[in-house]
Amino acid sequence: MGLGIRRSAKDILVYLIPQLQKQQILKSSDPIIHLRVSGDGRNVGRKIKHVMVTFMILNHENQHHHADYHYTVALYPGTEKYDTLKFMLSLFINELKSFKENGLEVSGILWKFELYFSSDWKFLAICLGLNGPTANYFCPWCCCSKNQIGDLNKNWCIEKSIDQLITNYNEINGHINPPLFSMIPIENIIFDELHALLRITDRLWELMLAEIQENGLFNDLTRSVILGEMQRLKVSFHFWEDEKSHVWKYTSLMGDDKKTVL
Repeated sequence: MGLGIRRSAKDILVYLIPQLQKQQILKSSDPIIHLRVSGDGRNVGRKIKHVMVTFMILNHENQHHHADYHYTVALYPGTEKYDTLKFMLSLFINELKSFKENGLEVSGILWKFELYFSSDWKFLAICLGLNGPTANYFCPWCCCSKNQIGDLNKNWCIEKSIDQLITNYNEINGHINPPLFSMIPIENIIFDELHALLRITDRLWELMLAEIQENGLFNDLTRSVILGEMQRLKVSFHFWEDEKSHVWKYTSLMGDDKKTVL
């Protein structure tokens, strides 16, 4: 890990809360702040990766997807690893515990907190101390294994609790570390829907093209039909044949284009 930065969530909230009161986003008559933690790793160059952890105030209902309302508490170059996150988030974790147990007093008002956590599956699994999102026991909420995924006779529900993960994580299948955000109930830990949508769309698209090729229908006519439909949808998309391998490749769709195609 290179040089990283951390910011105090408490300092950010002390600055924000009076402004949000003036805007009637937060009200002293209902002094509860709904705070969501998020995190993700991202590529910022060909060989450079950064990990960012943020929070936002869910009371600000109209700004959930606006980047200006996500406040960064940790940023470092590197990849998502449990020990690194534990070190970089030590201040933030202690502050969240204090918010949950004691609240935060600002201008004579004691604000209570309801905490949530949302991210993609990989980051969520790491923060919950899971062995990995592709491990045999992969689910953050239940004890489902890979070979039980297709069992529709079982009523899958939330079987784990955050208290179990804190005290007996090594006795629960799939868990190798205690959860980092032990102050957030398992019911308030939510997989990000956008990441799920994008992954499912990728898989459906790959399967469709694979089936066309398996049936011997991947020809000029089929490609022209697909390209024509993409043009109708105003999605930039192309096929090309690799000169060396002679394997047909195609444009990777971005987020908005994936939604349009789906």
